[in-house]
Amino acid sequence: MATRLDVYKQAELHIGKSTITALTDVVEARYKFDQAWLGVVEEAFSEGDWNFAKKTSSITATAGVPIDGWAYSFDYPADYLRTVSMAPYAAWRGDFYDFADQGGGLYANTQNLTITYISSASVSDPTKWPTMFWRYVALKLAYETCEALTNGTTKQADLEKRLKKALRQAKSVDARNENNKRPKVGSWMRSRHGWGGSSSPIVTTLGGEIVPEEGDV
Repeated sequence: MATRLDVYKQAELHIGKSTITALTDVVEARYKFDQAWLGVVEEAFSEGDWNFAKKTSSITATAGVPIDGWAYSFDYPADYLRTVSMAPYAAWRGDFYDFADQGGGLYANTQNLTITYISSASVSDPTKWPTMFWRYVALKLAYETCEALTNGTTKQADLEKRLKKALRQAKSVDARNENNKRPKVGSWMRSRHGWGGSSSPIVTTLGGEIVPEEGDV
């Protein structure tokens, strides 16, 4: 379990420094990390549909007026950050496209939805981040601040090369703990249960790209 201070210390190691001992230290590295922190973290969360940050909730239509073409309007969960998938109910096994996630609103032609999404709760709490993810954030933080802290670009170029590998590793480890994607359904079962012509478990993905190979690196 890492803290923000642990991330800062790891970032300093990447750029060859060791000046931060507390988040209140009056040192240049701490100031630069503070300035870059929010953007670095938000970008890291946008780079994958991280299983450790996923939540699934059942939501019910509100009294809000839906946009044209849709019968019902919904509110996002309070800790909603980004949609991963949607279904009409939790046990749904087919594709589901009968909804709209646009303009800050969520709409459908069914009164109930099950939404899988990235929760904002994990964004502000590094203690909830898996090891490979927080180490990736530390490397990314070092990359973003390296030029300012070292007065050069040589180290930054090296960090850039390492970033892609670190992201692949973080996704690979995260994928091992995945429990939201369901096993593919065979054609016989789809035919028997009328699930349509696709073997995909749920899903419409929004707000980020999901492909079968994500994490399998």
